[in-house]
Amino acid sequence: MSRAVKRDPATLSVTTLNGVGPVRAERLAKLGLVSVRDVLLFVPRRLELYRELEALGAAAELIGLRVRARGTVKNLSMYRRGWRRSVLRVRIEDESGSLDLLYFNQAWMRKRFEVGDEVACEGLLVDSKGPAIVAPRFLREDETSNEPEVIYPLTDGIGQEYLRKLCRGVCEEWASELDEPLDTAILEERGLPRLSAAVAQVHRPEDAAAFRAGRSRLALEPLLVLQARLADRRARRARGRAATIAVEDAEWSAVMALFPAPFTEGQRKVATEIARDLATRVPMRRLLQGDVGSGKTWVGAFSAALVARGGKQVALMAPTELLAEQHAIGLAPLFEALGLRAVLLTGSLETDRAREVREELASGRAQIAIGTHALFSAKTVFHDLALAVVDEQHRFGVAQRERLFEKGEDVHVLLMTATPIPRTLALTIYGDMETSLLADRPPNRAKVETRRVVSGKQEAMRGFLFERMAAGERVFWIAPRIDGEKGAKAAHEHWAKLLEETEFEVMLVHGRLPAAERANRLERFRSGRANMLVGTTIIEVGVDVPEATVMVVDGAEHMGLAQLHQIRGRVGRGSKASWCFLLGEDSASERMEVLARTGDGFEIAELDLVQRGMGSLTGLRQAGVNDEGLDGPEADLALVLVARDLVREDPELRARYSTLDLHEREPEELESEPER
Repeated sequence: MSRAVKRDPATLSVTTLNGVGPVRAERLAKLGLVSVRDVLLFVPRRLELYRELEALGAAAELIGLRVRARGTVKNLSMYRRGWRRSVLRVRIEDESGSLDLLYFNQAWMRKRFEVGDEVACEGLLVDSKGPAIVAPRFLREDETSNEPEVIYPLTDGIGQEYLRKLCRGVCEEWASELDEPLDTAILEERGLPRLSAAVAQVHRPEDAAAFRAGRSRLALEPLLVLQARLADRRARRARGRAATIAVEDAEWSAVMALFPAPFTEGQRKVATEIARDLATRVPMRRLLQGDVGSGKTWVGAFSAALVARGGKQVALMAPTELLAEQHAIGLAPLFEALGLRAVLLTGSLETDRAREVREELASGRAQIAIGTHALFSAKTVFHDLALAVVDEQHRFGVAQRERLFEKGEDVHVLLMTATPIPRTLALTIYGDMETSLLADRPPNRAKVETRRVVSGKQEAMRGFLFERMAAGERVFWIAPRIDGEKGAKAAHEHWAKLLEETEFEVMLVHGRLPAAERANRLERFRSGRANMLVGTTIIEVGVDVPEATVMVVDGAEHMGLAQLHQIRGRVGRGSKASWCFLLGEDSASERMEVLARTGDGFEIAELDLVQRGMGSLTGLRQAGVNDEGLDGPEADLALVLVARDLVREDPELRARYSTLDLHEREPEELESEPER
């Protein structure tokens, strides 16, 4: 009997698996699970190591740990924290002691408990007026063992239990079909199992050590793909035929003289590096990292002016309509003075006007296009695109950026970010790019004093805001949501309350406003006719008002370190003393303390990396969740370096991995702020 042909799980869709129809396949695709191989190599977030069911007296001593406990309901109490928020406290006890179960904003859970009920649950134990498990999960009878539990990333309609069952089933049937492309000696040197064994160790782990080793081997696969693709990009670029933009000294001086302020030493250095890149046939690939307020936008505008005055076209792409609109307003006088035609193209532009703009770009009458995702639409054609400048580049997916770059032949690319990327991470993700750093700030910029405001001090803070407005200064007030669904802080409610409290004009800005009305309100604030701007995180970037000296961030617990640093950067852009006040729950106390301690965006980025993790480093998903002790950013970075070295040393390995498909979901498009 002849041996059966080896099956390739990479060629089989998840729809070939039992119970996976079109709807479920669509949901799995959001997790990057398109083929059977994707399921096999699906990397979990972490392994949950549970203790055995604890006696309550012993469990109460384990503050900061996850515990499993069983007890009898003794009493229940519920109280309100504001009209939208509630806290349910359930006291359970056994012969050894007692502790509480806490549920926030889940009043309906009151019906799940009766005095005398016996409950088994698990969760994180905290000190909240005594030992308490926060939002505990009920345990089924078959869950009361201490067997390790794999925790996967989730998406809507796909739960943990389903993923565990799916991955285990696929593992049992298909793990043996996986080829191992790495030599045994390489694996042994790095303490990694073979791919087929790693799959079993991850999806059906015996212990934490096996899970850690298996997870590292699975995580190495997409990193090998990433490094192989970076190597291919470097090779292709070396053969490129990009437009050469030679800049004479007289032209350099003429363009530089029209900027509103002299360039700093750092800006001049980066501008020189970019000009040197533009003068070669090799397409520029440069990442410009500039901390908040460092002046990176002017460097991008200078680069655009050089290319446009050299007879070519430039695209300047921003992730939100607000930022694109602000760039168009702020840069229009400069480009006009240089004899250049700049046009704005966004998704909300009226049809007739959008058609006119696209005709100008296709004919070459417009040299500079400022816009959003509409720039890489199939409808948008450039006459001779030579430079793409991508602002806040981390908000775009790799494939999205590439669609813009393909609008011309061997386009020069300048990626800019005001959210600094940790230096080591930048070197690995953007290994095919040159990097420039704007570390200094323009002179006469004020330092921003950052303070956390506790509940008893909020009235005093409001009085301070009114004093600053009376002195002719301007104030931002930021909330994470437009209105108050699910008990969240609400910009609309703050705006309504502030209107009642003050005679000053208060503007409300958010992503649901029509573009024209949003621009009108921002202009009133910028010109000083309005004294306060209340809004959502849509104004995180792109609003430059030197007269704004106070920033209030309400709901800091909903935002990460990097985002809070970005928002704080809206003030301190003039010479007057500036303040940032942070309001938030205790869960955000560490973040608020970091911001109060430092204004260094790169230090903040390093700390943010530690807190959030490195995520998926293939460049498609660019944020992640830490792995709570089993791995971490340092271990992930070590894997990146292993992948880089292996690809450099083995051309055959590079060729194999550069052609593999990575089914990863692109980030959501941010045409404007999502309705929240």
